[in-house]
Amino acid sequence: MRHRNDLPRNFASEEARIKVLNDQARPAADVAKILDEAQVPNILWGAMAGFLVGDWRCYNEDIQFLVLDHLIQTASNALFAAGFTPCTDPGCDVLKTVRNDYLIPPVHFHVQALYPEHDVLRLYPKSGQLWSLPDSFDFGTSPPAADDPHLMLSNDSRLPPYIPEGMSGPWTELYPIKILNRSSFTEAVLWLCFRDLDHANGLDTQWVDMLGSARKHPEGITLSPKFQAMWEEFTLPEAQLTRRRWEPVLELMKEMRSNNELPPPPRINWFGTVEGAERAGGWF
Repeated sequence: MRHRNDLPRNFASEEARIKVLNDQARPAADVAKILDEAQVPNILWGAMAGFLVGDWRCYNEDIQFLVLDHLIQTASNALFAAGFTPCTDPGCDVLKTVRNDYLIPPVHFHVQALYPEHDVLRLYPKSGQLWSLPDSFDFGTSPPAADDPHLMLSNDSRLPPYIPEGMSGPWTELYPIKILNRSSFTEAVLWLCFRDLDHANGLDTQWVDMLGSARKHPEGITLSPKFQAMWEEFTLPEAQLTRRRWEPVLELMKEMRSNNELPPPPRINWFGTVEGAERAGGWF
């Protein structure tokens, strides 16, 4: 299993690259197919979705899917019927809040027996992570229309092509997975980042990481007027910066917080104690 500190990959041929990509993304494609056949609207989320946005990594990430809130159990049942076993261990590390960069999922599966290169499949309700999108946004059970403002498929030819140390390119040989387009992915992550940045819940680690996937190759990412000017400054080449890179981000975040545009962050404590959080500058 590859890890974060592994050296970048060098592919002997395009065929070798496609094989690595297929092996890495196949678990997500299998999950999407199972959920689609069960008529459970779903989208791929997390760092693995970021492979298509701007950062195909040489190490594997946990597999994360979002489903409609009221269909979490239906999704779990469909996966169980297909051979995935839900974890019921109350002491599982996935369920711990201390030193855990992820929200605790209502359902998760350990998948190494099925996919030796992968660890955990997490199912999350849509409302916990995509509350910034319209209430009518429900993923649907049909492929997204070509002009859908938020959704596309993982094999869509409009996705940017493979770039070494960049995006993976479309997943053309696997079952098509519903995903947020690169702009909607980026904006959703910004909302989450603004909600949780420097909070004691520690979730900003994941959001900043996902934001980095988009910032790595920002070409073609267009955000709503609220975010666009900030995004353009945030993604400038180093030589063109006139102030510290994160300053426009923090400026807009503070404005949105002062205007009460953000929901309260999940009240969990990554540090374990109030004292530990306060020493690290975390807020509640």
